[in-house]
Amino acid sequence: MTLVVQKEVPSIIIITALLCAFCVFAGSRIKKADPYEKPKGIVFAALWLIEWVDGTVESMMGKGNVKAFGPYIGSLAMYLICANLSGLFGFNTPTMNLSVTLSLALITWALIQWATVKSNGVGGYVKGLFEPIPLLFLGNLIGKFSPLISLSMRLFGNILSGSILMSLVYTACSALSNAVLGWTGLNFNVFGVVLAPVLHAYFDVFAGFIQMYIFISLTMALVSNELDDE
Repeated sequence: MTLVVQKEVPSIIIITALLCAFCVFAGSRIKKADPYEKPKGIVFAALWLIEWVDGTVESMMGKGNVKAFGPYIGSLAMYLICANLSGLFGFNTPTMNLSVTLSLALITWALIQWATVKSNGVGGYVKGLFEPIPLLFLGNLIGKFSPLISLSMRLFGNILSGSILMSLVYTACSALSNAVLGWTGLNFNVFGVVLAPVLHAYFDVFAGFIQMYIFISLTMALVSNELDDE
């Protein structure tokens, strides 16, 4: 049996290591920072990120859930934005791998089930599978797993489709450049140089941020729907 390492694995390791190093370094700088001085540099960036995450979680899940879910949502947001934008720096984008998006969705799915059990108890959780009538058990069971499929496939599909479209654009621009400038003997993708940055700004940067925000928003909404109102 031959062990095949997926091409996104090095990117996953590098991005995870860089994020861990950032968190450790930012944490040490925050501890040493003077609370009476205006934060700057990495301290300012870290505090801004924490405030943004806490505010987002509070607005969608309630103030009482900020401490419990803020760290996960913040970690998820940082990883997703770095993973989605990594293709701009020559990495194999981790979120173009279904195993990655499925793993992230699995964590969210586990939180949803935990929230349901916490609110209704184990008995209430099982009972809910047979409501309003026992004949709907199979449909209810499928519904329990639907967030796992939809979250993973939505993120994977959007990031992959953007990459495929950019590949088609580069191929088309290269063919057009050769057709127009082929007589000069120059092998230069002039149309790609002009058009690609604009499309990268949308498919990589804008779409990367949007897909990150959609994923964390759905995570917070799906989990909070199962929690008792506080």
